[in-house]
Amino acid sequence: MSHINRRSVAKILQFGFDTVGLIAAWYGTINLRLLLNPMMRLQLTRQELYLLAPPVSALLLLWIAVGLWLRTYRPPRKHMPGDRFANLVESTVLASVIIVVVTFFFRQFGAELSRSFVLLFMPMCLSCMLWARYVGVLAVSMFERTWPAPERVAVLGLGEEARKIADHVRNAHASGVMLAGMIVPGGSEEYDELVATGSVLGTTNRLAEVINRKRLDRIIVVNGCISEREVDECGVISKRMGVVLNRSVSIPKAAFRVEFAERFGMPLLELHPVAFTRRQEIVKRCFDMAAAAASILVLSPVILLFALLVKATSKGPVFYKAPRVGRGGRYFTFFKFRSMYTEKMDRLNVSEKNEKNGHIFKVRNDPRITPVGRFMRKYSIDELPQLFNVLRGDMSLVGPRPLPADDLDPDGQSREFRAWSEQRSRVLPGITGLWQIRGRSDLTFEQMIDLDIDYIRQWSLELDLRILLETPVVVLTGRGAY
Repeated sequence: MSHINRRSVAKILQFGFDTVGLIAAWYGTINLRLLLNPMMRLQLTRQELYLLAPPVSALLLLWIAVGLWLRTYRPPRKHMPGDRFANLVESTVLASVIIVVVTFFFRQFGAELSRSFVLLFMPMCLSCMLWARYVGVLAVSMFERTWPAPERVAVLGLGEEARKIADHVRNAHASGVMLAGMIVPGGSEEYDELVATGSVLGTTNRLAEVINRKRLDRIIVVNGCISEREVDECGVISKRMGVVLNRSVSIPKAAFRVEFAERFGMPLLELHPVAFTRRQEIVKRCFDMAAAAASILVLSPVILLFALLVKATSKGPVFYKAPRVGRGGRYFTFFKFRSMYTEKMDRLNVSEKNEKNGHIFKVRNDPRITPVGRFMRKYSIDELPQLFNVLRGDMSLVGPRPLPADDLDPDGQSREFRAWSEQRSRVLPGITGLWQIRGRSDLTFEQMIDLDIDYIRQWSLELDLRILLETPVVVLTGRGAY
C-alpha cells in the first residue's frame, strides 16, 4: 500500500469513528433531555423528542458539508501540535452554531423543533466527537503500524548542508517517514563519485523519472543549491506528479517567533523577538489554575488508587520529592508518585547505563523501578501529583520539562548550553510539552533543546490547548516512556 493510499484509508477510518461519535451525541442528547424533564417547562417523551429533534441524517449531511468547507480531514500539520483535534473542535463548534441558528430561524415560522435539544447538543457533540477522535487516532496508529507505508523523502542538494538535512530526516522521530536518498543538481561534478556510494537517486535533469522510479512523496530542496529557475522547474514537475516540494531555511536558535509574510513584493520570513506580556502571563496562570483544579477533582479516584498501590507494594513514602529548576533558575519542590525502590534510588548504581547525553539521565529497563512504577511511568500516571505544583504556581500545565537541580549548574543554568538554559528559564516548566508529544524519552538531548526553543518561540494559549489535546494520545499509546 502506498503512502497516499494509506492516507486515504486513514481518512475513511477517521470519518467512520466521527460518524459513530455524532450518532452517539444525538442519542446522548435525547437521554439527557429526558433526564432534565423535571427542570424543563415543557415535558417531552422519548417519541416526541425523536420527532422534534433535528434528524440524525441531516446532522450527518451538515457535518460532511462543514468538513469539506474547513478541510477537517486534511493531513495534520506536523509542526502544529494537536492539529487533528483542533480541526475537529473548529468543525464541531461551527456545525453546532449552524444548527442553533437554523433551529431558531425555523422556530420563527412555526416549525415544531426542540430548542432545548439543540442547546444541549453542542456540549454533548463536542464531548462525544472528541472521544471518537481519540479512539480513531489510536485505531489509525495501529493500522499504520500493522501496514506501514512510510512517506518517501528525498533531499535535493550537495555539500554539508544537504548531508545535515538528510541526517535529520533519517533520524527524525516521526512514524511513517523514510529517507529515499539524495537528488543532485544536473551537471554536478560530484555526481559520478556520489552515485558510486549508492546514495544518489538521480539528477534534477531527470526529476520526473526519479519520482516515478523511487515513488517519492516529498522532496526537500537545500537552500541555494540550485537556481531559482531550476526551483521553478522542479516545482512544476512536483505539482504535476502530486509530490510535496519543500525548501530548507536556516533560522537562528534564539527566542524569535517565525512568520511568513509578503513585503515589498517579496516572500519573506519575519523573526520577531518573543516577549511575554503581563496580560499573557495572567491568562495562562488563570487557565492553569482552573484546569488543574478541575483535573484534580476528576482524577481524584485515580490519584487515590495509585497512592494506595504505591504504599502497599513497596516500602517508602507515596510521593517522591526533589528539587527541580523552575522559572528564573529558582529551585522548587517537585512532586511525583514514587516509582522506585527507596534503597536503590541512587543514580550511582546505574550511572554507566545512562542512554542520554547532555543534562538528561535515562535508563531503559531501569532495575530501580518497581512493577507499579513501571506501569505508572508508561502511562505518565506518576506525573499526576504535579497538578498540585501547578496550583502552587511552581509549574504550568504546558511548558519545558523541569530538570533535576543536580543536572544543571548551581545557578540553575548550563554553562555548556547557556543560550538554551537562559531561554527555558524565562517560562514556567510544565507537566506536558513538545517533548512529550514528539517522542518523550526516545528523543536525543539535542532534539529536546530544539523543542524547548520552538515552544518559547511559538507560545500562545492556542498552542497550549493543542498540546493538551494531543497529550492523551501519546499517554495512552505509552510510546517513548521508560
